[in-house]
Amino acid sequence: MAVTNIVLVYSLLAGIMSILLMLFTIFFGKNIEKGKKDGKKNGKKSRALLLWSMLFLASSFAVSEYAFWLEGYNLFTLVLGFNFPLLVFFCVWFAFIIWLFESRGERKMWLLLLVLLIAVVILAMNCMDCIKL
Repeated sequence: MAVTNIVLVYSLLAGIMSILLMLFTIFFGKNIEKGKKDGKKNGKKSRALLLWSMLFLASSFAVSEYAFWLEGYNLFTLVLGFNFPLLVFFCVWFAFIIWLFESRGERKMWLLLLVLLIAVVILAMNCMDCIKL
C-alpha cells in the first residue's frame, strides 16, 4: 500500500470522526433548546464537542492536502485556481460551520476560525515546501 493511500485513510477517519462529533453537538444543542435543567452542562459539552469536531475536520483537510502534496499537486491552486466544484465544496463546508456556530451563539469562534483559515491558506500558497520536515 502506497504512503499516499495510508495518508488518505487517516484523512477519511478524521473526517468521519468530525461528522460524528458534529452530530453529537447537534443532539446536545437540542437538549439546551428544550430547557432541561442541566442545560449549562450540556452547553459546555456541546461547545467542547464542536471544538473537537473542528479540530478533526481541520486535520482531515490538512491530511488530504498533505496527500495531494505527496503526489505533487498543490491543493490550494486546484481550489483557488477557479476550479468551481472544489471551491463550492469547501464553501459549503465553511457555510455549514458558520451555521453550526451561529446556532450556538458562538460568533467569535467561527470568526477566529476564519482568520486562522486565511492565515493558513496564505502561508500554504506562499510556501508549499514549509510542510517538508
